[in-house]
Amino acid sequence: MRFIASFCALLTVILMNSGAAAQDTESNKPNVTVAQVQNQKTGNRGRYVGRIEAVSTVNLEARVEGVLEKRNFKEGGFVKKGDLLFVIEKGLYEASVASSKAQLEGAQATLKNSQLDLERQKILVSKGDVAQSVLDSAQATVGANEASVGEAMASLDTANINLGYTDIYAPIDGRISKTAVGVGNLVNTNSGTLATISSVDPIYVSFYMGEKDLIEDREKGLIGTDSAALKINLTMADGKPYSTVGSVSYVGTTVEQSSDTIEVRATFDNPDNILIPGQFVNVIVQDADPKATLVIPQSAVQLDSKGHFVYLVDGDSKIERRDIKLGRQAGAVWEVSSGLEEGEKVVTQGLQKVHPGITVNPVEAKETAS
Repeated sequence: MRFIASFCALLTVILMNSGAAAQDTESNKPNVTVAQVQNQKTGNRGRYVGRIEAVSTVNLEARVEGVLEKRNFKEGGFVKKGDLLFVIEKGLYEASVASSKAQLEGAQATLKNSQLDLERQKILVSKGDVAQSVLDSAQATVGANEASVGEAMASLDTANINLGYTDIYAPIDGRISKTAVGVGNLVNTNSGTLATISSVDPIYVSFYMGEKDLIEDREKGLIGTDSAALKINLTMADGKPYSTVGSVSYVGTTVEQSSDTIEVRATFDNPDNILIPGQFVNVIVQDADPKATLVIPQSAVQLDSKGHFVYLVDGDSKIERRDIKLGRQAGAVWEVSSGLEEGEKVVTQGLQKVHPGITVNPVEAKETAS
């Protein structure tokens, strides 16, 4: 009986130690967060810094000399094509028009008289009453007077043009700057810019795309000679997205040698004047018709001397290293061009605890989030 009791006690101790060892082994498995490799349509082609540019910018300048009499706009406001903006004193130019009209009328009267004389000389020559030289002289006089009429008409046209220059109209729609020269000042062709009009709807966004990215997009047929199958989104300085999607309207013809980049310009509707020339924005370029591709969280991607890799968790919860090739970055994920398959699980948190062959306790990322 004592032997049996001792054997039972020893067996109990062994079983207790085995259970404790099993518990210790289980508790030594590091917890890691994992995420599944997913197939998504990201369409991402890159992120860049862009600058807003006006489609058209016009500097208004005086083309005649005179005192600036009126300014018919609010500085910083909107103007329409054809709006009268500035008025320069007209008196001198109205007088020039009147004088040119009088000179034209006098020249026309002289021409008419010489034409009548020419007709008389023709009759007299036909009768033999005057020499041919008299007729030739009359014809020459008519020619000279016709030239005088033409000169007078040109002078009148010039006078009318100069008079027209005393009114300065808006050549385009847009916002107008503050006035550089105030009313009452003398202006002329050397006065420089009186004000500037910048068109704001539509508006341009210019950015510089890496040469490698451009080549890839051309090879995929996303950027052609005259069109681009790309959509352009903007993020403003406050972090909010701009509501309108833009389209590529220009791709540069040469590479900037200092940066190996090419200028790209997109056009955006801007009816509320949210985009202002000169401001910076974040540009997000996307495929207008994206294809699904494998993606993984950025936090899963590792890099060493061999290249990019991830740690996978297999069906037995063991860690495996997998070398991969990356595509483009799309927000918080990386596109994967090779090395992974949909549904496989990659470690995103706890990477410092793992190495190939170790057994881990994987927790799905969505479970962690909840």
